[in-house]
Amino acid sequence: MRSGQVIRHKGIITGIDPLTAEIMTEEACTSCRAKGYCSFSGEKRKEITYLEEPADWKPVVGEVVWIEMRTRLGFKALWFGMGLPLIILGISITLGKLLDPAEWVLGFIAIMSIGIYYFVLYLLKDRIQNDFYFTVHHFEP
Repeated sequence: MRSGQVIRHKGIITGIDPLTAEIMTEEACTSCRAKGYCSFSGEKRKEITYLEEPADWKPVVGEVVWIEMRTRLGFKALWFGMGLPLIILGISITLGKLLDPAEWVLGFIAIMSIGIYYFVLYLLKDRIQNDFYFTVHHFEP
């Protein structure tokens, strides 16, 4: 996958100061005949708040727009949310096994290491969220 690829959704501007938009995401199976019986189908509304201001036009509330995010930012979020915690969990279990504690102590060490990681991630959220942004573009049917 090229790093220049983007994820694009159609959205509606819901606020100007700060610029916010709402997107509708559809499940892949919404066109299925059995969607009424399936718990996986449906649409979800998501509010996007970290939008980069467009330079060439002024958005208006209710305007339909394209909202884009670079795919490499999605991979970065995946790394912070799942990749690093998996590595930390593996290291903590491996180091904990060297101490040869009781199983419940080893489980406590593993859970605490992940808890500490997510707490540090929470403390750094203001620095990290500046890296994750969406861009807004005119909707041209």
